[in-house]
Amino acid sequence: MRRRLLLAALAGSTSAFGQWLALPTDNAALFSGDLPVFFMYVPRDFEGRQTQPWEGGQYGYVRGPRRVGANVLFGHLHEGIDISPVRRRADGEPLDLVRAAAAGRVVHASPLPGASNYGCYVVLEHRIDGCPYYTLYAHLRKVLVAPGQSIAQGEVLGEMGHTGEGLNRERSHVHFEVCLLASSKFQEWYDLYQKSSPNKHGLFNGMNLIGMDPAALLRGVRENPRLTIPEFVRSLKPLFRITLNDSPKFELVRRYPWLVDAGEMAAPPAWTITFSETGVPMRATASPQPVAEPRVEWLDPHIPPTLQSRNWIGGTAAAPRLTDSGKRFLHLLSFD
Repeated sequence: MRRRLLLAALAGSTSAFGQWLALPTDNAALFSGDLPVFFMYVPRDFEGRQTQPWEGGQYGYVRGPRRVGANVLFGHLHEGIDISPVRRRADGEPLDLVRAAAAGRVVHASPLPGASNYGCYVVLEHRIDGCPYYTLYAHLRKVLVAPGQSIAQGEVLGEMGHTGEGLNRERSHVHFEVCLLASSKFQEWYDLYQKSSPNKHGLFNGMNLIGMDPAALLRGVRENPRLTIPEFVRSLKPLFRITLNDSPKFELVRRYPWLVDAGEMAAPPAWTITFSETGVPMRATASPQPVAEPRVEWLDPHIPPTLQSRNWIGGTAAAPRLTDSGKRFLHLLSFD
């Protein structure tokens, strides 16, 4: 009873942690600046040189190096952060517990190591100012919660492990994401495009979650406990815009109404969505004219479009076009 009362108190207040979003493990090196201790390294074999850069554990385009002229650019987006363990057994097995970064509700718990690249993972839903946001905790050795549970900030969700593709004991970590939801029609979309393999994770398949930078958000909330996700998203670097026709099925602006500035036309013929450099939707502007097909505008002219758009955009910066992958993503956003 005492424990339930304590958890209920934590769920209604952030005073025990000082902010509404907290680190999911005891590794606090993110805040001390010791980043090689905080981020789990990624093995890299590039141009005959093998390295273990901790930078590969960060969020963003930090993987898949390729040489473009005199520069080395990265084309693979890592949609979360990999947090290293701070305690291990004598045999190297991690001992860290993984905790809820914010109060919420368990909407998905996958205890099957081989069911996805995430291995065993948990997804929490957080309702903030009427909008749903999601945190994801992957590569767990053991899941200790079940869907439907209400969870207080700091409550244990599972034990860190090394489940998932390409992991071993040495690289044990928790993969942590903070996300927006793309579509409530994900299963229908998945059935259309991914017929070869069943979806074992419902709405909370990673393909339906749009991740933002958890490390930057954690730092921002630590500096300003009143920082909101809409404020954080609006502070990101914009990189491209896509105009697509509105429809009752276009859920994004209805699920996250803060994307639309006050005074914009209601139910316009089309929306122009501004995306960050990692594909996070930042703003929706009403477009007075419908488009024959989705239209892409502006990118950094110094970087090939496919290396800065999650492979959603091809062509050139002067003449960008949607790839098949980009068309599938937009179909997900407005699935009918």
